[in-house]
Parts: sequence; C-alpha cells; structure tokens
Amino acid sequence: MRILVVHPHLYVVGGSEILTKILVYELASQGLEVVVVTSRRREDLFPNAPNVYFEYFRELPQEIGKQMKLITYKILNLEYTFDYVIDKWHPDVVLIMIQEPIYGVMIKFIKQDLGTAMYIHYPFEEELSPENMPKFFEMYRFPNLYGVFYRVIDLHMTNSNYTAKALHRHFGIESNVVYPAVDWTFFEREPSPEEDRENIVISVGRFVPHKRHDVLIKLFRDIIKPKVPDAKLLIVGIKDLRYEDYYNKIVELAQQVKDVEIIDRALTPQEMVELYARAKVYVHLRIGEHFGMAPVEAMAQGTIPIVPRRSGLAELITPGRSGYVFDSDEEAANLVVKILQMPKQELAKMRKFTYRAAWYFNPDRFAKEVLSYLRLLVPES
Repeated sequence: MRILVVHPHLYVVGGSEILTKILVYELASQGLEVVVVTSRRREDLFPNAPNVYFEYFRELPQEIGKQMKLITYKILNLEYTFDYVIDKWHPDVVLIMIQEPIYGVMIKFIKQDLGTAMYIHYPFEEELSPENMPKFFEMYRFPNLYGVFYRVIDLHMTNSNYTAKALHRHFGIESNVVYPAVDWTFFEREPSPEEDRENIVISVGRFVPHKRHDVLIKLFRDIIKPKVPDAKLLIVGIKDLRYEDYYNKIVELAQQVKDVEIIDRALTPQEMVELYARAKVYVHLRIGEHFGMAPVEAMAQGTIPIVPRRSGLAELITPGRSGYVFDSDEEAANLVVKILQMPKQELAKMRKFTYRAAWYFNPDRFAKEVLSYLRLLVPES
C-alpha cells in the first residue's frame, strides 16, 4: 500500500509537523510506502529512510506568478505539483496532515476516485488575522477556504472529541477521533514512581499570548511560591516573530520573580525527557487547547499534568488519578501546591497511573489506527 502524505511546511517545528514525522516513520517501519509532499523539510526531523520518499511543491515560472494574485499563483502550483506526483507515484490513498481541504480539491480535480483523508487539529486557524494572511499564503495555507471545501474530503480524522465537536457544530461534519502520539524517545526511560524530585513546575509551549505564560508566572509569584518556598518554575518554548512584544514581556516578568527560568530554544526529545524527569508537575494554562503533545510527553516521565477542563487535554486523564483539571486560574495554582506538598506514597501512586495513561499515546497505536481508516478508502483493501 502506498500512501501520499501532504503537509505544506515540514521545515517548521510545531505540533502538526512533529506528529507527521511520527506517523510517516512509524508507517514506513510497518512496511508501508510513504510519499511525503511538502514545500521543504528539515532533514534532521525528516531524514532519508527506507520506504519514505520526498517530493516538493513545484512552482510555475515566476513570470506567470507576477501576472496574478499570490493566492492564485500558489493554488496553481499545488495543481501542478499534485498532477506530477500522482502521475509519478500512483498512490493508493492520500492523507492530508493539516486542515487544508483545498489540497483535497486539487487532488480530486486530477483523480476523482482517489480516496482522500484529512487529519484535523482544529477546524479553524486560531492565529489568523488580516495582517498575517499573506504569510499563510506564502506557506501554502488557505484558512479563508476551510469551510467551503471540508466536504470534498472523503474521511475526516480529528485529534480529540473537543475538536470533533467543533467540526460538527460549525460545519455539520462527522469525524473519527484518533488521538495523536508522542515520539518513542519519551518512552525509552521508564520513571520510577518513588524517585525523588525537586519541587519543579514545568510548562511547554510557543511564546504566544493564548498560551498564557504571563498568567502562569504571576500565579507562581502570588500563590505557589509563598506556599512552597523552594518551588521552581521552568517555562520551555520557542519564539514566534509575530509576537515578539509578548515574548519580551514574558522575559521581563520572569526576571522579576525568583526561581523562574525561561528556555527559549528548540530542544531535542532527549533534552525534553531530562527536563520532564526533573519536574513534579506539568501545567497547561491555555483554555480551549484542542490537544497538546507536551502534556503527554510529561506524563510519559511520570510528571503529573494539570490542564483546563474546557479543552481536549481534559480527555487525556482521569481527574484525581492520573492528573487534575481546573476551572479557574486560582484552582490551577492550588492544585500545583497540592501536588508539590503531596505525601511521597500518594505521589508515587499517582505517578504510576500518569505513566500508564501516557502509554496509550504511543506511535504504534497511532499509526495502526490511522491506517485502519485509510484502508476504508482503498477498494481492494
């Protein structure tokens, strides 16, 4: 079986890119042929490997592009690309690994009976604005066309019930929930439930306003630190050029609060394992997060997660057993204090359940579940 996987920007280090990497190499390791189509890739994340092949978006001559709008030129490049790739590789099925249904439209123009599936992280682009729309077009992203073309896709997969409900509520489209996976690296070290750790609180995410790092630092300063004097807060993320002012605000605020550390560079999975293994608590303050890989990574190291009830993250855990959910910022801070002050025996029991819960999100389960849905689109399967 040959699968055509489409993702426009595999040179970015983000959740959808990492998940695409996990899926591609896991499918390849299970004997499937995977042809990856993208604008360009990071070779450290997407190295050459058996059963994995790469094709890149092909561009019409720039002279043609100068005669039309950017969006038109980019869409024509997609048609040019998919026509070439489908004719060359004759895939059995297509999987689009980001919510860009126009790719499905282009593919159906070329080969109407080619089964097309899409993995939807959220049915809207939450960071879209009139100012950054051209940037999306440059990256072969067309969020202004989402709602129009979703129904062209033959099969929809979503990353959580939270996302599935949003897709159905706004577009009337049913989907199949397939929870994501984290890299095998996060399972290589098995944490001991009884191991001693410092009172470290960790949070991971890009430095953008809706991640609410500023709120977390203030909660640490005003509620957590006074109750647990030796507590430390570690915030790991990467800068986003669109929100440089926010990043500067976070750095300035962190400098004013004792025992707050900012790590503002992309870390390897091995480096992240080392950080998670030091922390007792993982906190995710973003409300409405459809899913997050970082909490699962932390759970795989026995780090207890605290996540908002109004999010797909709440589906990861059994509250009070493998983590906690919160309804307010103050409640989140008090839950952090509760874990940091938790008796060792109780903490060890909870860590054990946290680690077990994380195992569900392994690459083997994810790849096999995705493949089972893709086979529905291949007549002879």
